[in-house]
This record gives sequence, C-alpha cells and structure tokens, in this order.
Amino acid sequence: MNRHLKIMFAVSIVLAMLVSACAPAATKVPATKIPATQVPALKRKVAVLFPGSVSDHSWNQFGYEGLLRAQKECGVEIAYSENVTQDEQIEVIRNYVAEGYDMVIGHGGEYQDALAVVAEEHPDKQFGVADGEAVTANMSGTRLSFRQMGYLAGILACNMTKSNHVAYVVGELYPGADEGAEGYRTGAATCGKDVKVDYIATGDWADVAMAREAGLTLIASGVDVLWHMLDTADAGLISAAEDNGVWAIGLYRDSSSLGPKAVVGSTLGSPGAMIYELACGYGVPGKTIPVTVNTAGGLDMSLTDLCPKDVQAKVLDALAKMRSGEINIEP
Repeated sequence: MNRHLKIMFAVSIVLAMLVSACAPAATKVPATKIPATQVPALKRKVAVLFPGSVSDHSWNQFGYEGLLRAQKECGVEIAYSENVTQDEQIEVIRNYVAEGYDMVIGHGGEYQDALAVVAEEHPDKQFGVADGEAVTANMSGTRLSFRQMGYLAGILACNMTKSNHVAYVVGELYPGADEGAEGYRTGAATCGKDVKVDYIATGDWADVAMAREAGLTLIASGVDVLWHMLDTADAGLISAAEDNGVWAIGLYRDSSSLGPKAVVGSTLGSPGAMIYELACGYGVPGKTIPVTVNTAGGLDMSLTDLCPKDVQAKVLDALAKMRSGEINIEP
C-alpha cells in the first residue's frame, strides 16, 4: 500500500470527488507519551527514511522528533535519510541493512512495498512502516487512524459551513488519504445538512504555492471550510482560507498560528508516536497497530475561540462517544 501514488494537480482543473465533511475537537494538544513496558536489552541500530525534510514543521519533523526521543529513552543508535523518493527507496534500505542496522523504518505508507522487498531478502532483520501495513513476518506497522480524524473534521466542517460546500485536500492519493475522505464524508453527514465535499490531490505534500492555488480554486467554487492531509504545504492552504474569510481545519498539531482568523480547530495525532514505537521495538512483527482516539497520547481534537461554543460541544461530545464506544468509527 503506497502512501504516495503521485497524482499531479493542475490548478485549472480540480480533481474533485463527492465527499462529506464535519469535525470534532478537544482543547489541548496531548503529550505524546506512550508508556514503555520494556526497553530492548541490547542496543539496536535503527535507520529511518523520510519522504521530506526533517525541519518541515509537520509530518517529517514530528517523525524525526519521535526518533530522537527513541534515541534518548530507549538507547537506540540512529541514522536517517531525508527526501527519499520512491525510485531510491530499495537502494537506501538495502544500504542500511548492509551497514548493519537492525531495523529500517519508512516514515510513510509509500515505503511499504520497498520495505517488503528487502524484508523478504533479509528475514533476520526487522523492518517497520509508519502509516502503512506490515506485509511480511519481519515487518511491523503502525498507522494513524485518518478515518477517525476525518470523522471529527467532518463534524466540525458540517457545523461551520454556510455554503454547504467543504473540501479535503491531500498531497497525493493513497489508501490512508482515502480513509480520511471516508471519515470526513461520514462526519459531514451527521448534522442534518446536504453538504457537498470536494476531495482533491495537489500532487505534492510540501509545495506551499501549489496548495494555496488549490485552496483559492476551491474557494472560488464555493467551498467555505478546508481540511487537509498535507505537510509543509498546509501553510499555503490555510493562508488561502485566511485571506478569503473562510474556515480551515488543521492537522497533526494546533495549526491556529498559520491562520489566526481562519483555523477553527485541528485534528491532532503525532507522527512521532509511530516512529518512537517502532524504533524502541514496541511494534509487533507481522502486525499493524493503529493509533486511535483510545491510544495513550493518540488522536485528539483542538478547538479555537473561532469555533462557537455550541459547535465545540457537538465535536467534543462526538469525541467522547467515540472513546466510550457509543460511536464506532473503525480505525
């Protein structure tokens, strides 16, 4: 399962799919504290491949911070490579194996297939994929539940929209993005309105200008709430919302600083938690463990003062019911 199936976005033609949107939230960004049950007795060498820059203030940086935390708390020896493209993946993974690394991790589902190839070549080594599936006996997987985050974002969007037209913007189409769209659609159907949801890919996770143009095109078509799955490109999308008086919903962390007049809330979930778990050896070989609203330091919501109190109550009520099991959104 590739996290990044490259779909280039032509600004003049928005690739839209009908989706639904709404979103819930909590008040504070939770500490990413995953209790350590046991620290591996022997010092391990762990290498991580990142699809972008570890200073992007988003997906890659959070993953890198999780790696540094693993180095500090679990005593692993670390190495990493930035901006590893799909055509380079197998070679980089094989090089780390040849250098004696005990575990190689790909920070994104787009590394899953390449990791599986090398994992089968080296059954004595361990491999991990964040936001992907474990497809061999010596691979461990962990992933954020974008379906659950999408559901909360959909509830928020549905209750905030006046035009009944919202959108979800991703860098590239892949199964995790589709799960987010599915959750967004489900959440948007909860507030009793017929809400149109556009689901598009820009073709790049980090291109700020491209994301801004996508946002401007969507706003021109009547969209008044934007949610996303982007890395540094989120600044462009949120700036489009800020400059045009529409709402935006952030991802991973409280994104209100990017759009103080636009961001009504953010879906919270740290990519660093996944890398930390895998690097410390808490993953389960042959299995994929989801990070959900019920995971310690897992998914949560942040709401800003731009979100009316009655809408905040609806979002937080949905989140509480998800945690209690009254609302069941599969991860």
